[in-house]
Amino acid sequence: MKKFLSGVITAFALACIVAFTIMKLGLVPLNADAAPSSLEKSIFSMAVRSSVAHHATEQPKDGFPTNEDLLSGAEIYKGMCAECHGSLSGRPSTLGASFYPPAPQLPGRATAYTEPELFWIVKHGIRNTSMPSWRNMLSDEGIWQVVSFVKRINALPPEVGAELKGQN
Repeated sequence: MKKFLSGVITAFALACIVAFTIMKLGLVPLNADAAPSSLEKSIFSMAVRSSVAHHATEQPKDGFPTNEDLLSGAEIYKGMCAECHGSLSGRPSTLGASFYPPAPQLPGRATAYTEPELFWIVKHGIRNTSMPSWRNMLSDEGIWQVVSFVKRINALPPEVGAELKGQN
């Protein structure tokens, strides 16, 4: 058993040394216009999901959002989010697609994040992506409004959808 454990520890230490050497020699591609490896995608995605879930508190906004909250969230989205995350018409963002990793295009797609997780992401941003922290530009109420809108972007109440179509 000691030989097995010793072998596992040695193999792990060797793998760490090799990985460090590869990084130190600059052999890891960092250019944003190249596709990431599947290992990089899975590790980064896992780290982001785990960190967001760990830091987001389960404190959803009191009650279901009103139509006014959703319309206010739509205005915030159009002014501050659509340029990177796609317009409400469904047109994807060329700017957002050029980020590394690409910004999720929200209209027409669901997000697996909960509202508290989205709140945390909008408020604090995500390091090493192009998602900034909005806490100095939006109040907590404004963040909840845009989060409520984004979470329901593909299933808005008919009155809200009609008003948004009337604004375009």
